[in-house]
Amino acid sequence: MGKDISTNTYSNRKGIPEVIKGKIANWTFGPGQRLTEIYLINVLSTTRNKIREALRQLEQEGFVKIIPNVGAKVIEFSQKDIENIYDILGALEGLAVRIITPFLRAEQLESLRILINKMEATNRISLFHKYNMKFHSLIIELSENERLIKLAENLRFSIRCASFQSMSSPGQMEASIKEHRRIFGAIKDRKSVKAEQLVRNHILHAKNRLMKYMNKSL
Repeated sequence: MGKDISTNTYSNRKGIPEVIKGKIANWTFGPGQRLTEIYLINVLSTTRNKIREALRQLEQEGFVKIIPNVGAKVIEFSQKDIENIYDILGALEGLAVRIITPFLRAEQLESLRILINKMEATNRISLFHKYNMKFHSLIIELSENERLIKLAENLRFSIRCASFQSMSSPGQMEASIKEHRRIFGAIKDRKSVKAEQLVRNHILHAKNRLMKYMNKSL
């Protein structure tokens, strides 16, 4: 009973699609899992119409697939899907950092630096992941480009849905921190083109590390 109340409160605050996306991202709802309307109605304490609207939205965003006479299933990302997502995200974040680098104020630079320090200070994968996500989200948000922000947000959610365990891959944290330091240095020095290339390389390297990890070839 307590769990249902908590979920319902959260769903009222965030919206049904966001709640379902969150459960897909943390693998409460795993790849390929069938999401029946009755189950979601009970879990989220909401109505059939709201569940149907949410599932249609999530299908448009690429998080579920609605199959006639079967219902909705959590999307299963192929390796090619994940590679494509990383490639698009690299282009978007590269664009964002090139836009913001000449104009960042001292307090905004400090916010980025603090997040890198927090990444470096923790050995907990969950915390590292949290600070890493905040760093990249902040770069996107500082662009003040709403379309770019929405696209990047959905792509990052897709990565989380497809590779929830990827942050445990060997060498991921150490390599990532070094790359973040180089990105920050270029931003601080107002080198827009260099910052863009470093961000693109960073995301490319993250993709390659994940691919190796998924294929068990590290």
